[in-house]
Amino acid sequence: MSEEKNLVPAVSRALRLMELLFSEKEPKTLRELSEALDVPTASLFRILKELRTAGYVTVLSGSPVRYAVGHRPFQLVAGYRSRFDSRGALRPVMEELTAKTGQTAQYAIFQNGRFMYTEQVLSASELNFIAQLYTPLEVNTSAGAKIILASLPEEARDQYLEGITLHRRTAHTIDTMDGLKRELELSRKRGFGLDLEEVAAGIGCMAVPILNEDGSCHSAIGVTGHIEEYRDPESFRFIHDCLTEAAEKLRQRPW
Repeated sequence: MSEEKNLVPAVSRALRLMELLFSEKEPKTLRELSEALDVPTASLFRILKELRTAGYVTVLSGSPVRYAVGHRPFQLVAGYRSRFDSRGALRPVMEELTAKTGQTAQYAIFQNGRFMYTEQVLSASELNFIAQLYTPLEVNTSAGAKIILASLPEEARDQYLEGITLHRRTAHTIDTMDGLKRELELSRKRGFGLDLEEVAAGIGCMAVPILNEDGSCHSAIGVTGHIEEYRDPESFRFIHDCLTEAAEKLRQRPW
């Protein structure tokens, strides 16, 4: 009986914690979560540790570290949504984009301090780069993450960059903060993000922002294919034109 009494408050606290993380626009520190929930930091830390292990919470590096919603809730939602036709506005546009370019189309978002793909349409090509959905993206290796971050207000962009560590995945990966900042500024000016063999050899990717009515951006659409298609100027322009058209269609759709 005593075990059950201890379990119920812990479950209640975990549920309240997840609801709070989902409601917040920015990741929160342990102290901020403790104050908001009126739960001792020691107790809350144990709950966060368990939720992190299960994938329900992710930890963003920094001093102090910050907590945000992990990938697992989104995976559960994706599994549930897959039983229904709830993606009517997005899926047809992505399928058309894949048909035109012959490349895998991917939809990226920025939510709770993390970039991730939430949808993709694979091409019929023998070369397919399959992204893991609802998993955090590294901003220095993702075209979608780059262009979304580049489109954010400068203060939000700088705050995000302060809390990340850059990892080198290939010889082409941008692994310095100065280099990444220059790339973000270039992406902002030209209106698209690029990944040229930065996450994997032989792979290229381009993404453009999907702007909201107020000009803000929290999502992007992109395609991924063979690097040679991004080195050929004519192919490069065609990919960009297709992405621009797709982004405009999505911008005009009711969600």
